[in-house]
Amino acid sequence: MKLQRLRIENFKLFRAPLEIDGFTDGLNLFAAPNESGKSTVAEAIRAAFFERHRSSAVEHLRPWGESSVTPTVELDFELDGKPCRLTKAFLGKKRCELVIDGKAMDGAVAEDHLASLLGFRFPGKGASTPEHMGIPGLLWIRQGTSHDIAGAVGFASDHLRNALGESLGELASSHGDAVLKAVEGERNELLTPSAGTPRGAFADAIRLRTDLGAELERLYADIEAYRSGVDRLSGLRRDHQRDEAARPWAALREQLVVAQQRLDEAKGLNDRKNAQDAVLKQVAAQVNSWRTQLQAMEREEATVVLRQKNLQAVQEGLAKALGELQAWEPRHAAAAQADAAARENLRAARQAASRIAQERAVESLAEQLAALVQSHEKARSEQDKVSRLQAEAQALAVPEGELKRLQRCADALRTAQARLDAVATALEFELQPAARVRVAGIELSGSKRQTVIARTDIEIEGIGRITVLPGGADLESLAIERDRARDEIAALLQSLRAESVAAVEERVRLQALRKGEAGAAEAVLAALAPKGLSALAADIAMREARLAQARQVLQNMPPAPAAGAAVPPSAQAESEESAARAALEAASAALNDAKIAAGNAREQVRAAGDELAAVKATLDDPMRASRKAEAGAALTDALAQQSALQDKVAELAQQLQTVNLPVLAQDVERLERSARQAEATHSQRANEITRLEVELETRGALGQEEAASEKQRELEHAARRCTELERRAKALDHLLKLLREKRSALARRLRAPLQKHLDHYLQILFPGAQVEVGDDLSPGRITRQGLRGAQSGDFAELSVGAREQMGVVARLAYADLLKEASKPTLLILDDALVNTDEERLRQMKRVLYDAAARHQILIFSCHPDVWRDLGVVARNIP
Repeated sequence: MKLQRLRIENFKLFRAPLEIDGFTDGLNLFAAPNESGKSTVAEAIRAAFFERHRSSAVEHLRPWGESSVTPTVELDFELDGKPCRLTKAFLGKKRCELVIDGKAMDGAVAEDHLASLLGFRFPGKGASTPEHMGIPGLLWIRQGTSHDIAGAVGFASDHLRNALGESLGELASSHGDAVLKAVEGERNELLTPSAGTPRGAFADAIRLRTDLGAELERLYADIEAYRSGVDRLSGLRRDHQRDEAARPWAALREQLVVAQQRLDEAKGLNDRKNAQDAVLKQVAAQVNSWRTQLQAMEREEATVVLRQKNLQAVQEGLAKALGELQAWEPRHAAAAQADAAARENLRAARQAASRIAQERAVESLAEQLAALVQSHEKARSEQDKVSRLQAEAQALAVPEGELKRLQRCADALRTAQARLDAVATALEFELQPAARVRVAGIELSGSKRQTVIARTDIEIEGIGRITVLPGGADLESLAIERDRARDEIAALLQSLRAESVAAVEERVRLQALRKGEAGAAEAVLAALAPKGLSALAADIAMREARLAQARQVLQNMPPAPAAGAAVPPSAQAESEESAARAALEAASAALNDAKIAAGNAREQVRAAGDELAAVKATLDDPMRASRKAEAGAALTDALAQQSALQDKVAELAQQLQTVNLPVLAQDVERLERSARQAEATHSQRANEITRLEVELETRGALGQEEAASEKQRELEHAARRCTELERRAKALDHLLKLLREKRSALARRLRAPLQKHLDHYLQILFPGAQVEVGDDLSPGRITRQGLRGAQSGDFAELSVGAREQMGVVARLAYADLLKEASKPTLLILDDALVNTDEERLRQMKRVLYDAAARHQILIFSCHPDVWRDLGVVARNIP
């Protein structure tokens, strides 16, 4: 495959058309600064092949800020010596056209045909990903991905294996693989495939052995527990007989009685102290009461002066509040008048605005009605078009599966004819002008080659006749097979009323085209009339009714203001009305606040006068002096009584300190608990003796030692079974490894052609180095000479730069392999060697120059200076 011309338009960075032609068959170097469009050109090539033209997941192909343009890519290239042109348009006016050697295809048929030729596939939905890109995804290196080759090889492995001739079907049907699968199956019955852990009968045997061992341990534990229980029962009986004789809880009960008597005496002393404390609190309360009463009388005498000052202050506040009230009354009246005028202006402005809005609504409804009438006419035209295209598609219809059946018959005919030609007898003639020769009754002249599959007579004038009897036992059956395929094709063509397979394919293509056109017309019809023509007609009638109603409403509205009348705009009137309303609200609030302040001031003056009068009345009471003298005498008596009670309480508290009431209460609690515990222990021990006697009698009747002996025999049998299965599993595992090693050796021989091409390029890059091809056909372990002798390591252990170089080398080897298998190749390197040093880059240029003799290679780089010695002139992106 060789590119010849590329044209892109409205594609990411390139809004204006960009055309590149003059591609050479070998190296093509494009060198330009960053952000100049090199990677965009490479992405355009990938999009043309990998993305469906109808995909909605390619919005990133549009130029930034352009939401309506159609990204377009057009490619001229050569495939198997035939000129080809691919045109794709995305997102907007979607289309795909493919012309190969003058034969045109379009749509998904063209895309699928190109994918089968180049070795890739399309996703079910969404944008294409590396797993779908196959051979081109392997050979077309994206920027920054040259070092990552395993994934790309995995996605292209089927195509590479076909090129190697390593058919998975043939390998799977070989006798060796049948043995390997049988061994693997038996091994996997005993061991897991991945970890090699026991499973199936082997795991069951191990589980049985473990369970029997656990049961045996439990039996041994039960036997030991029985023996321990017997010893414990003997000790419990001995302790029970000792306590039954000593009765220790009786002595504890006697000590408890003495301790309770001491505690009761101490509690009586504490009760007397508590009673004196209560009387002392009452006396203290009386002292505080008389003292508070005397202090209140003293405060009343000082209150008169304060009340007089407070009355003078609130009278001054009342005068100020009345002044503010008189100032706000005229302001409030002016604000109310301005608000009324603003509301009248707003009413007139809104009336005028409503009339203008209704006039605009009438105009809008008229425009909508005209547009609906036009859409209705177009929809009727598109409906007629849909009916015509569907009828044409129906006329061109080919029964489902007939085309594939016809193509299979054609392939069978070609195969049968090729096999017949391969085994038939070939006759080559080189005759003189005057010679007269007849073969099977047909006269020949000049140079001629003819194959015969049955008895054939060659008559030479003047000489005689030669009879040719072709050999080969398969000639007759091959001829019958060819004739049968030919007859079947003829019958199919006759039933389809077609002259050739190509004609049927053309009918299918035309039917798909008509269906596509009908679908496009249906989409237009759906856009014009989403709910159908009847719904559109009903919508027109509804709009006409609404238009008539709107015109009637406009006619009933008040007339427009006279030409000279000054009607402010609605927004201005609303603003003025809002300002007037706010001013009125503020004036009302201020006036109301002034009224409230004046009322509050009056109330404060009245309250202050009442308080002053009340205080004077209290001081002028003739009984006040006698009450004050009585309170002083009562306070003196209460203080004397309080002092006597405090002395008595102190004496009782000193006596309680010598008794220590808490310790006596603890003694009672301790002795009572000890007596209960002694009795409870004695009772529990009796219950435990009874329980142990029953339990030991039950265990002794179970025959635990006989059961343990039986379990021991079962355990030994299970252990022997585990050993047998373990030996079998290890033997099968070892045999499977040997078979796999033999199969790997066979696979290495099958991959020898790829190994040859890898070694060819590797000797240019790393002289004397060796590389292994992994089972997945990607580069594996690499061995080369280093500063300390031979060094060996996996591909993944190399530096990024070395993996980058080996990634390019491996792709060139894959391209050589594909070319030998007559598969199309094209290599694209988008900044594929950015991590390569100067010395390695010099070697890689040799590698690329050598590969360019067999392949077309496109190199995109932002470092033109380093590629000057590649042997080709660097081109700029226009």
